[in-house]
Amino acid sequence: FTASLGWCGIYVYKDKNGVLHFTDTPRHHGYRSFFKTPKSFYWRYKISDKLINKIAQKYELAPALLKAIIKVESDFDHAAISKTGAMGLMQLMPETAREMGVKNPFSPEENIEGGARYLRQLLNQFQGNLSHALAAYFVGPTAFSQTGYTPEIKTYVDRVLRYYQYYLP
Repeated sequence: FTASLGWCGIYVYKDKNGVLHFTDTPRHHGYRSFFKTPKSFYWRYKISDKLINKIAQKYELAPALLKAIIKVESDFDHAAISKTGAMGLMQLMPETAREMGVKNPFSPEENIEGGARYLRQLLNQFQGNLSHALAAYFVGPTAFSQTGYTPEIKTYVDRVLRYYQYYLP
């Protein structure tokens, strides 16, 4: 994940005939921003493949899997906080973060390390069944064991698996 030098904003202008004109270089004040750079743009691309690969190797996980979880959980926003209180790139709940030894859940390295460690524990707990481990990552192992695959859990697992395929080399 490195920033491309060619990345730029997209602007749109609607002319008097209702035709939309898109450009990366607005020519007059009539153009409006069509695509805004997210506030976490810098961090989204600062999270290096090197960091993810190092942590993935340590926990015997595919780097593409960690990227997929980060994408679904926080869209690479290191400062993300969910309505349930999950924090950081891999959206660790406070108790889980503590259990995984994460002191600063907003530190990309600590958060990915804690999330990877937790995912490895879940994979071991569910005998390597990735779908079960992802479901448990999403709602917690106890809740998943009690509810099984609810539509919400299935949607989450499917999204992670789709991004996993996307990020594979």
